[in-house]
Amino acid sequence: MSFVVPPPQDPGSVDRPRRRLTRRDARVDALVALGLLALGALTAVLALVVVDGEPTASTAPAETFAWLVALCAPVALRRRRPLVAMVVVAAVVVGASLRGYPDDLAPALALFLVISTANAWAASRRRALVTSVVVSAALFALLVVGLARRAGEVEGVPVGPLTASVVYSVVFTALFFAGAVLVGRSSRVSAARLHALERAGVDLRAAQEVVADQAIDEERSRIARELHDVVAHNVAVIGIQAGAARRALDRPDVARGALSAVEATARTTVEELERLLRVLRTRDGSCAAPAGLADLPQLVDDTRRLGLDVRWGVEGDVADVPESTGVTVYRVAQEALTNTLKHASASVAVVRLRRHDRTVEIEVVDDGRGSGDRGSPGTTSATGVTGTGLGHRGMRERVDLHGGELEVGPLPRGGYRVRAVLPVASCAVPGREPTPASPAPRSSGVAR
Repeated sequence: MSFVVPPPQDPGSVDRPRRRLTRRDARVDALVALGLLALGALTAVLALVVVDGEPTASTAPAETFAWLVALCAPVALRRRRPLVAMVVVAAVVVGASLRGYPDDLAPALALFLVISTANAWAASRRRALVTSVVVSAALFALLVVGLARRAGEVEGVPVGPLTASVVYSVVFTALFFAGAVLVGRSSRVSAARLHALERAGVDLRAAQEVVADQAIDEERSRIARELHDVVAHNVAVIGIQAGAARRALDRPDVARGALSAVEATARTTVEELERLLRVLRTRDGSCAAPAGLADLPQLVDDTRRLGLDVRWGVEGDVADVPESTGVTVYRVAQEALTNTLKHASASVAVVRLRRHDRTVEIEVVDDGRGSGDRGSPGTTSATGVTGTGLGHRGMRERVDLHGGELEVGPLPRGGYRVRAVLPVASCAVPGREPTPASPAPRSSGVAR
């Protein structure tokens, strides 16, 4: 299963308010407004001292302070009501300028703050841009009127310096408003990108958690398969040998042999469990190699000693079969023979290992009870052990991991067959003609 985290949205297409304002944001805006008020009061006092005694009309100190308060108050609400704050500050700037407010620094700073904030925080970018253009046009008109009035009042000034002063004022004002708008829109784009990255991070963490849960589930299934494969066969053998020893108590030699087999099988089971635990405890999983194709003859011999006539044969060269595929082949054969011993009451079993051109096939056929639910949950074996349904399911999971096919079920004329076909990369073997691959069977039978 793969998980794809959607890419962040294009910040330019985001037209929505930014994050919710917090109390900290409100405190910061209030502190900025108070700082601007203090700075404006200082510059206004200095400006009043500079213009004192000059013919230029200016407001009285009390009126100057009133205009300053009206100018700074909306700044405290610039992120809560961005468009309203921009319009109010622009109106105050126009009124204060017409009344002869002596300072230009505080109005300029207030305008820059509210215009940039409106373009960054307004719910609609288009509405913020249109309002900014209208406000800028009104202030430009005020500037033009002021420059025309100043030009009419000044006499004897050459045209060149006057024109340069007008052009300088217009260019500076245009750059001022354009810079305020660009700063606000850039801040909005940056915030949108940050929000998209945060969302992508959340989605990525969620995907990682899902992948981790899936990996844990797969590891649990793998451990369950390994435990079943290690324990089920050997416990079945122990049960059969213990039953034989019980029935042969009046024949000490036979009972002694059966109990020796129980002891040897129990020791083997403990060794297999210890190997599995070492694999689980080792970080890189390195440990002794698990049972594979080379161990199939030993599995057949062990099963023969339990009284089942097992016939074994190999067709083709299996030397190039990968180790992981060999482990699956061994486990399928082991589970099939275990079910034959536990549930089939069979006398003969045939194990065939076939190597085709691109596949390897393991087939186990017996002449026992051909019930379709052999080894399924609720099935009671000859030894009194009830089936749990894990064996068939474990075989199917192992075969599916290799992309193979599994066929499990009774034969038409009696008996039972387990057949698995696993893909193997084609490999030319000297002295052997490639044999055609057998057709892939359709999965059947009851998985357990």
